[in-house]
Amino acid sequence: MTEDEFKNILKNGDFKERFDAVSRANPEYLIFAAADKDENIRYKVASRIPAEKLTLLINDPYKEVRLIVAKRIDAEELPKMLKDRSFWVRHAAAERIDASYLPSLMQDKEPIVRIKVAERIDPEYLTGLAKDPEALVRKAVAKRIPEKYLSSMNGDESESVRNIVSERLLKSQK
Repeated sequence: MTEDEFKNILKNGDFKERFDAVSRANPEYLIFAAADKDENIRYKVASRIPAEKLTLLINDPYKEVRLIVAKRIDAEELPKMLKDRSFWVRHAAAERIDASYLPSLMQDKEPIVRIKVAERIDPEYLTGLAKDPEALVRKAVAKRIPEKYLSSMNGDESESVRNIVSERLLKSQK
């Protein structure tokens, strides 16, 4: 299909015709469908459009579209997604973003994002997460925190955190 045929389908076609066109068109043409009224069309666009064009969809109203964007966009563009209203999008960004940006997510309101941060952030920052209100975040911290700070987590209220700390302290004494 030519670019003009594709544009014509987008303009005049029903959902099924537009979806089919977006599914099989040259990925370079998909920029013309990035503002389609239907989120399913935009979702398909996000999954097929070249990564360098995904910035068109960073602020899409549909979180599933933004999630696909966060998983595919060039990593240099991910800082634009760190304040996304969906924690799943922030989590996906935290999985791929350069670790130097992770400190800005240490206070994220969602534990799942903070867990991902604790798993990836430079270990020297982990002391800032060692007293996190969520036990699963502290558990992730206990697995990676530098040994010199490990004893500060020895009295954690969570048994699973204390167990990790004890195991690591025992291994360090051998």
